[in-house]
Amino acid sequence: MDAPLNLDLTHIRGREVSSKCDTVTWTGGHKSILPMISDPLSDVNLCDEVDNPIIKFMARLPESTISSRHVLFQPATSLGAPRVIEDMGVAFTRNQCVHITGVPLHTTSDIVSMDLLDAVFGISPMRPVCIHDTYLRCQDHVKPTMSGTIMSFLSARHDPTVIQCILDIPLAQISLPIQLMNIDHGLVHGWNQTTHNVPITSRVHPENFTMKGWGLLSHAGFLTYPHHDAEGMLTWVRLEAGLKFWAIFRLRSGRTDRIHLQELCVKLANYNVHKTWIHKHCDGEVVTLRAGDIFIMPPGVVHAVYTPVASFATGGHFYHHSCMHLTELSRYIDAEVASSATNQTVDHALETLRRMVIMLPYLSTRVVLYKRSLLALALMASKGRHYRAQGSNSSCVQDTETARPSADICDVVFEFFGVTGRVRPGDILFVGNQLDAGDIVDRVGLVELFKKRLVL
Repeated sequence: MDAPLNLDLTHIRGREVSSKCDTVTWTGGHKSILPMISDPLSDVNLCDEVDNPIIKFMARLPESTISSRHVLFQPATSLGAPRVIEDMGVAFTRNQCVHITGVPLHTTSDIVSMDLLDAVFGISPMRPVCIHDTYLRCQDHVKPTMSGTIMSFLSARHDPTVIQCILDIPLAQISLPIQLMNIDHGLVHGWNQTTHNVPITSRVHPENFTMKGWGLLSHAGFLTYPHHDAEGMLTWVRLEAGLKFWAIFRLRSGRTDRIHLQELCVKLANYNVHKTWIHKHCDGEVVTLRAGDIFIMPPGVVHAVYTPVASFATGGHFYHHSCMHLTELSRYIDAEVASSATNQTVDHALETLRRMVIMLPYLSTRVVLYKRSLLALALMASKGRHYRAQGSNSSCVQDTETARPSADICDVVFEFFGVTGRVRPGDILFVGNQLDAGDIVDRVGLVELFKKRLVL
């Protein structure tokens, strides 16, 4: 019989956070601390200006349950099902997140410690890292980071005046459970299967591979502000120790045009300024992640994360053919307003997307393609400069050996969908429900056109 859940998370007051911290009760029943960082001159809680209003808003959202239309709940035992990846692909087409519970952990310890990080995950205590610091963020949200080590970060965990997080510790060895090893279409159907036809001759940005696995280390009381993840990637996270409240947001109106979806991203990214609008127009739910849970988000899902107790998670990013329409929408928003909508800039997307295109004539029919999703992939691969995120390096959209062969294949895709000089891809893609993947593609007809137009 499972042990009863401990809903009171306030035992850390006076030990890891200030004894003067206020508390908040979440809709799901948990009671947690509200972060407190005192101004050294006035003793005012600096977190009361931005962090705590957002956390209180999150706490009032309903807890995500198995009946949610926006989250597909799966027990870990379902990972052995024959079509588990295909079922998740269908969920991604619908813009559904996936919450997998009860996944075996890498360790039996639920305590974030140097021994856990070093012995189990190969993270050296002396490893230099970039640390996000709540006090620095309160002083200047544009410059929230400082340099340190894993050891200095963990030592500061027991300082009640410090609340910190390390957002992305590269862990290339980390992956999803073996049953989901083929879910990363960028690797499996992009890089893995195209280097014979199109050998790598240019410099490949390391983020094509380092973004596949990372660690996320948090003190108690750290809040990640509302944002969507960069470059239209899907995100997966597995909680190894601790607990996180993961809030996902959507428009109450149900509007699905790109103007309103972009507005949602921009307004949520500045909660204090747009609080009235947000309370009127935003719905959401909170997914409670415990050790042994995996959470997978489709591209562009606006989310905020509060860590009420010290936690460590592993995770990564990937691309999937089923939701390229969401990838395109997310990257469009990055190109328009990335500085206010995402928390990170990365520079690797174009090469991966082009290699996914190059594989299309040879792609297994087990991979289901959808009209709007496939058209979105072809548009991103052929119009790389149009999707360069604000603040990204110009080199990320330079043409390489993948440019010409992917362009030839994109031209065939456009022809297949009736794109001409008078009918542009955007005339099909940018109208209607932006969250709709479209009808399933006739693969026989597409392959016949590939054979007719290309030398395969």
